[in-house]
Parts: sequence; C-alpha cells; structure tokens
Amino acid sequence: MVPQQASDPAELLPHTLFRNRYYIIGQVGAGGFGSVYKARDTQSGDRLVAIKEVKLLGLHPRAMIEATHAFEREVSLLSQLDHPNLPHLYEHFRSPGHWYLVMDFIVGETLEAYQGKAPNRHLLLSEVFAIGLQLCTVLHYLHSQQPPIVFRDLKPANIMRTPTGQLYLIDFGIARSFKPGQAKDTIALGSLGYAAPEQYGKAQTTPRADIYSLGAVLHQLLTARDPSETPFRFLPLRPKSHSDPGSLTTSIVDVLVNQLETLIASMLAMDVNKRPPDIACVKQELQEISTIWSSICKSFWRPKLGYSQQMRNGGGASAAQVNRPL
Repeated sequence: MVPQQASDPAELLPHTLFRNRYYIIGQVGAGGFGSVYKARDTQSGDRLVAIKEVKLLGLHPRAMIEATHAFEREVSLLSQLDHPNLPHLYEHFRSPGHWYLVMDFIVGETLEAYQGKAPNRHLLLSEVFAIGLQLCTVLHYLHSQQPPIVFRDLKPANIMRTPTGQLYLIDFGIARSFKPGQAKDTIALGSLGYAAPEQYGKAQTTPRADIYSLGAVLHQLLTARDPSETPFRFLPLRPKSHSDPGSLTTSIVDVLVNQLETLIASMLAMDVNKRPPDIACVKQELQEISTIWSSICKSFWRPKLGYSQQMRNGGGASAAQVNRPL
C-alpha cells in the first residue's frame, strides 16, 4: 500500500509520508514545545531517524522566544559536532508554525528508565564506572570545543542507553558556548537537583557546571536517591556502620569507596572553584578507581551503596545489607 502524503505538517500521522521522504512510524515522545516521531528515511535506505517537532502555534510570546532559542541552539551545536556519544543531525527545516530536526533514532531507553528497572534501582559499581567514563569522554569533547560547549542539563532523563551500553546525550536545547568575560548567564536554566548553583543566575556557567551535574548523576546511580527531592543535599554513599574489621577485602574496598566518595563530593562542591579543574581530571581519577576495583573484585562481593528502608527509618545495617554479590 502506498503511504498517504502528510499534507498538513501539524499532523505527522503513522503510515504517512512526510515531505515526500520520511515514512512516519509513530510518535515516541512528547513534552515541552513539541513531539518526537520515529520514522524511516526512504531516500537513505530506510534508515531509522527521529524527527523532533517544535510547535510554535498557540505559544505565548515569551514561550515562543524560549522555543526559538532552544531550536536555534540545538541546530547550531549539533551541526558542528561529531562524536560517538552524540546523535547525528541530518537536516533541519521550518514550516509555518512548526520547526523540525531530523537526527539519529537511538534504539534504547533513557538512563532514568534503565535504572528504574534495576533491583532496588541500584546498579553494579562496575557499571556505574563504565557509565561515568563514557560521560566524561563526551563532556571532554564538548568542553574542548572553541569556545567550550557547556551542556547544562546533564541528567538520567537526557542520557539514552542502547542495549549494548552505548550512551548518547540528547536534548541540546539549553546547551551554550562559554563566553569569556561574561559575568553571568542571560537566563537561569537547568534541572532542579542536577543544575549547579551558578546556573540559577548568580554567575556564568562554565564547564565546571557539567562536572557538578555529573556528580549528581553518579550519586543517583550509586544511591538510587533522586537529587531533585533534596537539591544541593547529598548524603554519603553508604552508612558508616558497614565494615567488617576482620576482612582485608573490606578494608581495601573501604579505601576505594572512600576515594570515590571524596571525588563525587568535590564534584558537588557549591563553590565552583573547589570542584575539579576540568573533566579530564575527573575521568583520570575515575579510571584509576575503576581499574583497581576491576582487578581485586572480579570474583568477590561488592559493597551495597545507598540506604535500605530500615536504615532510613533509623535501623542498623546487617552484614547481608552491607555486602552484595557482584
């Protein structure tokens, strides 16, 4: 059956052909100023693409300005970037009241959804290291641009994960280039709990704002605690009454976890000048901890990070709660 032409750009209906090229499979997301559709590019071997639609019709003037700026930022940044952890932008176009981005369709789920499926929402420490190192790699790429690009909205909902574990940053709507000499950002942007203090209009965001956000993401992956519930307040990675004094393995793991906790605490410093100087330093230290962890714990147990319901209610920690198999 020949697909119908989508005559009205406002109606990207399933089984219609949009712009004589994109066969619409269906809507896969909606929110903010528009929707995202899964489609096949019939002029590129039926390659799967995501069509991001921004709807301007009916928006208040202020919202229209915000949507316009977000669209232009995303087009400007993605057009100049090429990295394995970033979606590729194929084209962009406009029609009356509607703007569109066509980019890679990423098969997978958000890191937020992935963590939600894990037992008690806790990921293995080795997996958190792998996630952290991938994010460090792509953030280093962004921060190495001239001028540096600050993502400004790093959170599990903006990170896609494929079935093989490949990560992609999505939604560059509020990313921006660092402007030397500018005192503060024009407007405050970011997500509550993940955004650094300076993103609330007190100073210009620098690459160190992304370091703060990465610290919040790592903390959430390790403890299953949502930082948006208590912004700027991060508990230790695990309770203090956890060690078995008679175990050498426990002592070694304690040192590693303490080192990881110190790193994350420094990333979450309220004072931007007390955070690591750049993401390369974060990656180096995270890699060192990961390497040691891998070499000594392949066939041992791992510490259980975070807090059980009993601990939250004031109870103690049993050995079974503290230690957990790899």
